[in-house]
Amino acid sequence: MPWEWKAIWQRVVKRAWLTYVIYVLIGVILYLAMINAALPDTVHVKLHDIARYDIQSPVEIVDQETTNNLRRQASANTPTTYVFNKDTAMLQVEKTGDIFNVLADLREKKQTANDAANDAHAEGNQLKAQKAAKLEDAVKDAREKLKNTTGGKLSDDTLRTLLSVSDRDFALAQEIANSTIYDTMMDKIKWADLEDAQNKAIRSIPKSVVNDDLTAALSDILRYAIVPNYVFDAQATKKNKEDAVKAIEPVVIHQGEVIVKKGDLITRDVLHKLKVVGLLDNHYKILPFIGLAILVAFCTMLLVLEFKQLKQKQGEPDTSNLLMFLCIHVLIVVLLELASLLKNVHVNHIEFVVPVACGPLLMTILLSKRLAVVYSIVAAVSSGYIFGGNSGAFNATMAIYVLCSAMAGALVWRESRGRLRYLPAGLMIATVNVLAACSLHFIKGGSIHILELGMEIGVAFLSAFLATVLTIGLMPFFEAVFNILSPMKLIELANPNHPLLRKILIEAPGTYHHSIMVANLAERACEAIGANGLLARVAAYYHDVGKTKRSRFFVENQMNGENPHDKISPHLSKTIIMAHPYDGAKMLKEAKIPKEIIDIAEQHHGTTLIKYFYHKAKEEGGEVLESDFRYPGPKAQTKEAAVVELADSVEAAVRSMKHPTPEKIEALVQSIFNDRLEDGQFDECDLTMKELYTVRASLIETLQGVFHSRIEYPEDLPARKIKSG
Repeated sequence: MPWEWKAIWQRVVKRAWLTYVIYVLIGVILYLAMINAALPDTVHVKLHDIARYDIQSPVEIVDQETTNNLRRQASANTPTTYVFNKDTAMLQVEKTGDIFNVLADLREKKQTANDAANDAHAEGNQLKAQKAAKLEDAVKDAREKLKNTTGGKLSDDTLRTLLSVSDRDFALAQEIANSTIYDTMMDKIKWADLEDAQNKAIRSIPKSVVNDDLTAALSDILRYAIVPNYVFDAQATKKNKEDAVKAIEPVVIHQGEVIVKKGDLITRDVLHKLKVVGLLDNHYKILPFIGLAILVAFCTMLLVLEFKQLKQKQGEPDTSNLLMFLCIHVLIVVLLELASLLKNVHVNHIEFVVPVACGPLLMTILLSKRLAVVYSIVAAVSSGYIFGGNSGAFNATMAIYVLCSAMAGALVWRESRGRLRYLPAGLMIATVNVLAACSLHFIKGGSIHILELGMEIGVAFLSAFLATVLTIGLMPFFEAVFNILSPMKLIELANPNHPLLRKILIEAPGTYHHSIMVANLAERACEAIGANGLLARVAAYYHDVGKTKRSRFFVENQMNGENPHDKISPHLSKTIIMAHPYDGAKMLKEAKIPKEIIDIAEQHHGTTLIKYFYHKAKEEGGEVLESDFRYPGPKAQTKEAAVVELADSVEAAVRSMKHPTPEKIEALVQSIFNDRLEDGQFDECDLTMKELYTVRASLIETLQGVFHSRIEYPEDLPARKIKSG
């Protein structure tokens, strides 16, 4: 990339708005990946067509129309409930008796009136007229008195007949009426059967003992008195119909249910089911898109909050970290989409081959384990809809498998050196994948199908292998593009054959040995406080590379005992010594060494005073400013830089001691620590006092092990005595 483009890119990366753009892109990519969940799943079939393939329901839904039809049919088929009231017979007999009682009273009054007319010796025609008038008056009185009882249902002829017959016939008529009514109404009589029951009762009248007029009168009374006694029960019928409707379960079309098989005829019932599940509806609905947007917003917010947590832990996150996450996110989405296409192969669970674990594994190595865990959940949710198809179908099996595999990728990584560290991670992912595949197979079928299970185990193992290979293959890409200082990169930089390390070894061997000692001290001290020991070791290797420009001006490289500083002024010596951190930083930049190592090389002297030449200048006289003899800095910005600075100082100081003892070493290290603290060299890094004490103890322990006192071997004693003598 040309320098001007690189400068432009650096300015763009530092823009605050870019962070929000990346967040939006993460959500948009997730939304587009799951867009099928909001799209209607349609088929193109017509009535009486032949199905070209099995058509399954994409959703689980209640067929409300069919359910309502079945319930209406059940209600209609429920028989009507009737109640048989035996007391109705006696009630009607009593009503008939009341009628005969009223008529009996009127008959008695009429007879009294007739007797009075007889006593008056009226003429025959006159007497007949009077009796007829009395009869009509009795009929009128009977109709009036029986109005509330019979409701005017008895005809005048019936009343006239019963009022005019002889007492024997009247009593006989009453007896026949009562017995016939009672006998007839002891059977169940519906409204529909009423006329037949009445006619049957009328036919039972003994014609041999009653005349035609009385038969007609009795027929009229029987039609009035015989009523239905097996009547409709509205409340019971309603309850029975309600119970019948409730007994009809909703007709459910289950997700995955085969609506029509390949080669079957498309009937009206099939078309109805296809319409219910939405397979014939090609109209887009807004609600699924809104629902998907809410889900994506929730998932994206989880990731945003996790980045906020990362910011609180590690400070302001580099935008390049977000870009790196975006690249991994795109990679996983593409892998899931490609794996979803494997469903067309028609091999059970061939989609288990998706190497989804590589995403969380890369995030754990490059970003944060916690972020990888959160992303595993998001990937599992999205995969459920990606593999579910259209119309919001959710593939729970694939979601669970992706969750297990992705979680394995996020959690199994352990820091170690060498490429073989990927092997245990890959084996752990393979184990989790296989166990997840087996559990899902057992849950699904309830029985073991050897061939199918073997296939699932094979693709699950292949998924782990592909995830590991992808991770190994992509690591150099991310390291190069995003300038990431990964453990693997550090191991490569620690190779003694690196050109810069070879340069130090050849041109400044004393500095090389000093750097090795500083690296040992710094690594152990960093590991004691939980800092990056490998970074400290590699940075220590390169921290004095700037000395190679004028190696003979540094005491560790003066093998012949000649010190060039004796021939130059303290100010020039100071300039030469002071330049080596910045010369080293420049050389490291030119060699494209990662920024973290360059920063440590530039900061490893902070703003400390070059005391030797400062005091030498003062001894020579003249005005000498202390600031002129201080390194321009910057001070140590990280724990690793501070530890390398301390290790560099104490190693050089202890090496200059003539007869180091544990007590002298401890006192010297303590003195240097106190001097750095009082000078404020650690004010700009997050190294705590507790960690400083731990670093001091580690350095003292390591130095005492290196510069321990040696015992005198027996063969050395005579030589020493001769020499002393």
